Amino acid sequence: MSNKIQSPIIRMLLAGGIFILLCWAILGTGLFWIYGTETNHTSRDTIWWSERGRSLIPPEATNITLQQDFLDHYATYTITEKDLNQFLNTRFADDGEVLDSFKERSHVSESEIGRSIGRLGWTITSSTVVYSYCASNGGLHSYYHDPETGQTYQSSAYW
Repeated sequence: MSNKIQSPIIRMLLAGGIFILLCWAILGTGLFWIYGTETNHTSRDTIWWSERGRSLIPPEATNITLQQDFLDHYATYTITEKDLNQFLNTRFADDGEVLDSFKERSHVSESEIGRSIGRLGWTITSSTVVYSYCASNGGLHSYYHDPETGQTYQSSAYW
């Protein structure tokens, strides 16, 4: 008797099983590439993912590092506080209401200084200020900004 698989049904089942495993491997690799890795961008214009996430990053931001998750994203970038405030004032203003993000910012407590936060390992400095806003859909957007260096860490949750 030969070692070859003789039954066409068994061959079809094996071929189908291999095809399904290959599809899962490709899907898993794609999802890992999108959600499990960091992407680097020189400006917001080079970000390729959805407008929903891209619109939460200031257009003036440079040196952008992003990590996307299923319902949120994390980013670090460089921006002046003036440009960040102008962006936040426009992006999170409610129906014509004027927003003054500079006045709404908060300073971090002394116990937070030196602590590393978020997936991208951003470290809170003594000059770090925090801007937090709720989106209309209930998502929370936090911007940790160091006005002295322009370094910013953003954590945005949306659904």
